Amino acid sequence: MILAAVTEIPVLADIAILFAVAVVVVMLCNLLKIPYIIGYLVTGILVGPSTLDLLKNTHDVEIFAEIGVILLLFTVGLEFSFSNLMKIKRYVLLGGLLQVLFTIGITAVLMLGMDREAPEAVFWGFVTALSSTAIVIKLLQDRLEINTPHGKAILAMLLFQDIAIVPLMLFTPIIAGKSEGGIMTILLMLGKLVGIALVAWVLAKFIIPRFFKEVMRARNQEVFLIATILVVLGITLLTQQMGLSLALGAFIAGLIIAETDYNHLAISCILPFRYVFISFFFISMGMLLDYRVFLNEPAAIAFWFTFIVLVKIMGGFLAARALKISIRTSLMVGFGLAQIGEFSFILAKSGMENELITENSYQIFLAVSILTMAVAPFIIANAERLAGMVSSPKSVVQ
Repeated sequence: MILAAVTEIPVLADIAILFAVAVVVVMLCNLLKIPYIIGYLVTGILVGPSTLDLLKNTHDVEIFAEIGVILLLFTVGLEFSFSNLMKIKRYVLLGGLLQVLFTIGITAVLMLGMDREAPEAVFWGFVTALSSTAIVIKLLQDRLEINTPHGKAILAMLLFQDIAIVPLMLFTPIIAGKSEGGIMTILLMLGKLVGIALVAWVLAKFIIPRFFKEVMRARNQEVFLIATILVVLGITLLTQQMGLSLALGAFIAGLIIAETDYNHLAISCILPFRYVFISFFFISMGMLLDYRVFLNEPAAIAFWFTFIVLVKIMGGFLAARALKISIRTSLMVGFGLAQIGEFSFILAKSGMENELITENSYQIFLAVSILTMAVAPFIIANAERLAGMVSSPKSVVQ
């Protein structure tokens, strides 16, 4: 009976294979004291199409991965709330903007110095500017550093990046010379951001609190869980329809529910699901990589890995310093952002479609991205010590 069900629903077999490999790999990582996130990435590489090719339907894994990112950003919003967000609005708007602009600018200037064409140089700046919201926030949460000075600055810049992916996607065909009506498209996007902000305020102030009050009359946790998921899905689908990211919508949903009296109950209900689905995200990142690129392009991978990590540290550091954050804390912000983000994969594909990068460059980019994600746990775990080594001993963490 069970075997028949697995045959009829192939995704069940794929999930069983993923979890079986993941359990073994993560246990080995635990014995070797390697962060479990790397275990998930290795699992993805092992089961992926370029290695053992064990899965029949990788598309389902990608869907589960997207759900994982949504749940992660939702719980961050729950723990943060509008009131806390307002306290760091300067970090989000100014710090986030400067981090993106500094990283794009530094990357473009350096690549122009390597005789790259201006459109390609600027595009690689776009890709480099984005960091991994899923990985960094998970690591900061595990280390209880979300509400530290550097944690707040990193979170603010990551939130801005989740918004920035929209204009960066719009600008990609423009710099490739394959788009019409560019300025009107940008103005329309800004209008959408203002619109979703107004909708979120109305929902948080008048609608969602009353909705949950009625739901709680049932005195049933299952009903409350369903209602919570409904709110998250409704808001994420709304942001998607407006051309914004699902992750941003999930974060907004979390902020809205955080303003109610039921935020702690929502966290306790959602957390078990988040832990399961976020594993799919890290596994799916590993599945994208063709391991043979490491054998064919080792020098290029080593160079671009070093290039991207240093540029991203510099961009985050300069943005934090512009916010008058201490040198030591600014370095920790730079270290926290020193990896390629999940949205960069989407952006890189768009660049390839618009002939800004080649297929070989894309594979090298994937390899470098996975490496930056893999070292992120080590960098963040040692960020304070590294910052202390680089900065003056007299620097004081604010």
